[in-house]
Amino acid sequence: MPKVKDMDDLAFPISFWVAPPAELVRYQEVAECGFTVVPVPAETPDAGRYALDLAQQVGLKAVIVDPRIHRDLPDQPGWEGVVQAVIDDYGRHPALWGYFLTDEPSFGHFANLARLTKAFQERDPAHVPYINLFPNYASAEQLGTVDYRQHVHAFLEIVRPPILSYDHYALMEWGDRPEYFANLEVIRAEALWAGVPFWNIILSTPHFCYRDPSPADLRWQVYTTLAYGGKGLAYFTYWTLDVENYRNGIIGLYGQRTAKYEVVRQLNLELQHLGPHLRGLTSRAVYHWPDAPQGARVLPGDGLVASLEGEVHGGRGQFVIGEFTDADGLPWVMVVNRDRERSVWTTLKLRTVHGVAEEVARSTGRLRAIARDQGVEAGRRYADGLVLQFWLAPADGRLIRLSG
Repeated sequence: MPKVKDMDDLAFPISFWVAPPAELVRYQEVAECGFTVVPVPAETPDAGRYALDLAQQVGLKAVIVDPRIHRDLPDQPGWEGVVQAVIDDYGRHPALWGYFLTDEPSFGHFANLARLTKAFQERDPAHVPYINLFPNYASAEQLGTVDYRQHVHAFLEIVRPPILSYDHYALMEWGDRPEYFANLEVIRAEALWAGVPFWNIILSTPHFCYRDPSPADLRWQVYTTLAYGGKGLAYFTYWTLDVENYRNGIIGLYGQRTAKYEVVRQLNLELQHLGPHLRGLTSRAVYHWPDAPQGARVLPGDGLVASLEGEVHGGRGQFVIGEFTDADGLPWVMVVNRDRERSVWTTLKLRTVHGVAEEVARSTGRLRAIARDQGVEAGRRYADGLVLQFWLAPADGRLIRLSG
């Protein structure tokens, strides 16, 4: 797949659905919340360029949502001229990150989207033609295929997009969708096959029968995505829509910051500090312990992570473990507490020749020694590996590099 310059300019793209009004104070609020990419509805080219100017003033990149671009466009005579006109209107603007093509297409749309994607990439290779896919709980009628993995594979094979984006809203009023990790498994595997990064769009706004995400729910969605190798994230939604039973988004119905704003801001700032490291990592494996949800795999214990033990009040810890390598071939591990209610005292046993373990500090983005408590060293070196002990907060994760 071709590389896209502006995608490389962002350590970790963080975006959302449902944009605020195109006003400087609102775009400043978006930037302060730690977002890096803002969607820009552009009813006219002038309106689009004005919003891009605002984004540039506050250091944001933008995805243009222009009504001239849609998935049926290639069926119209002169459609390539429309693509060129849109590029002429926005392509030279320094705040532009990409062009929105469509959301949740069916298999029958892929041929047109391949033509659209190719037209944009040939004429403006510096910017992303963005498409978002259905989750795995979509029906066969929606997907246009019986099998979800075939839907994703066909999309990558036919359309050849520079990124793979999908949405999955797992948080229901009755509990969690059991397909959440199975969806991550498919997206991770297919993104690796295609050699493209993937994004997950997560739930932030309750609507229909989706519940209102707690701070731990939000953290759980973010850090499980990272453990699977996600390289971008978006929230549904930022602004609260005045439709159906939408409520309590990051910004409320009357434009006020809700309590969720500070929770998301904290997560986004952590992502900005983790991002420069995450972007250079290649996912090698993802495991769960002590049990595996639907579609996932239990830690086998015969690889880098030999074992993982967790002590919580009244039970055992639950984990997601992502294994990675960087450009220098060094191993990295992300350990995530799958429990959204209890902190876990974690003992991580690694089978490795490396003798130094460092974590990424989310306050600075720098690598540092892993401290157990009050500066007490968290690791011990043995002849055949390392043992690390540390606390994980509910739904929290640590990104660890091995070296030396």
